[in-house]
Amino acid sequence: MDIPSMALIIAQIGTTYSLAPFGALLQPLIEETLAEEGKDRWRKGTILIPNLLVWLVLGLTLRRDLNYPQVLNWELSGFRWVRNDMPPKNKPVSDGAISHARVRLGVEVFRVLWKKLVASFQSLPTDFYGLTTVIFDGSTATMPDTEANRAAFGKPSARRGSAAFPQVRLMGLLAVAQRRLIDIAFAPYTGKGTGERALVRTILAGLACQGQLLMMDAGLYAFDILLNIARRGGQFIIKTPAQVKFRRTRCLPDGSWLATLTGKIPDLTRPLTPKGRQHWKTVTLTVRVIRIEIRGFRPYWLMTTLYAPVITALEIAQHYHRRWDIELSYDEIKTHQCATLRGQSPTTFRSKLPVLIEQEIYALAITYNLVRTLISQAADLHGKDPTTISFLDALQHILNAAPILSAVPPCQIEQKCQYLLELLADCTINRPRRSRLNPRVVKVKMSKWVRKTADHLSQKRDLLNLLKIVDVRLDGIAA
Repeated sequence: MDIPSMALIIAQIGTTYSLAPFGALLQPLIEETLAEEGKDRWRKGTILIPNLLVWLVLGLTLRRDLNYPQVLNWELSGFRWVRNDMPPKNKPVSDGAISHARVRLGVEVFRVLWKKLVASFQSLPTDFYGLTTVIFDGSTATMPDTEANRAAFGKPSARRGSAAFPQVRLMGLLAVAQRRLIDIAFAPYTGKGTGERALVRTILAGLACQGQLLMMDAGLYAFDILLNIARRGGQFIIKTPAQVKFRRTRCLPDGSWLATLTGKIPDLTRPLTPKGRQHWKTVTLTVRVIRIEIRGFRPYWLMTTLYAPVITALEIAQHYHRRWDIELSYDEIKTHQCATLRGQSPTTFRSKLPVLIEQEIYALAITYNLVRTLISQAADLHGKDPTTISFLDALQHILNAAPILSAVPPCQIEQKCQYLLELLADCTINRPRRSRLNPRVVKVKMSKWVRKTADHLSQKRDLLNLLKIVDVRLDGIAA
């Protein structure tokens, strides 16, 4: 059999190639973005055609266990086995060529593609009294220890100097109902203006808060952030830090209180002082505060703008526990989607240049949302909750099917994609997370926590009975 060259095969499929089953949603956006950014042209005879290169970068975030050429081989393997017309070449292009091509492609293509993908989602479903719950939370991610990455992102300090790898600080905004990321921001680990609250302000600047319920942990508290959300028509629930002072004004029938929260914000109506300093003004925000007690934990305050008496304090307290869903998403991304083989560098990202790290961040967010979109489609088709479908099992089905679906004739795509959705819908988590309670133990003894053994099994708890709204009038607690 006369097998054509790799360059000829790529010339035939590269301009229209898409990694199924994601292609129907993303391929039009890729073509549109490449044209807008002027990246849709390529040199004759090249294997790394821009369209194929975009899919390769996205594939790198799905197959963290493979190196560059192996990921390209994985994406094209369907054409090898379904059509039998790929040359027997295990390394179609070198690692260095892929890196140089990624640098030429740049970050902006993926930043724009990320924005277009999020904008293409239909209106997010409401899940709490007509509001769409979204969650802010931060994380960090590691990268190869190169001089360029160290200079651009920095390393955390450690007991013996510094950590092993440079790290990037991440902030995500997650829609709870379908567990999709709707915005991200990132910054170096060290330096002025790189903290988590600064990243929250960056996301809020472009966020339409109307109709949204934003939930945050106490570490993200800042008066100007809460005021910004309230003034733009959004609602929030936040765990109140111990040092925050508020004045209770009126008790509600369910044991919660209306209170006033006072803070200072820049006065933009006044010019700077002769020394260039900003004038400040005092502003008051009305909030509802709830004292929560869970057996076995310290009591704490929740603060919210949900004043309506129809929404009880107990419902608010129970709903706030869904804030943990973003931690599950970070686990899905960093533990499962970015999993490496033993012996490989266990970093979240693989790139050795800062510009490629930024490219990889957007690509990782895109592919996570694509997987979550398929899970949501499968759940809707079979009447299930998307959050009850195992991300790990679904991801494995998608990785197995993607190269084959990419190469089958167009007339078969719809049927096989429907079969894939049936498989995803069957990946139900056998232990519901909402009522699960895990002991605080570790697998590797490197901290104060007890080492995990076979006796440390997940337990169930009845949060409804364990959670109690404390009436501070009876307990004599002062704010």
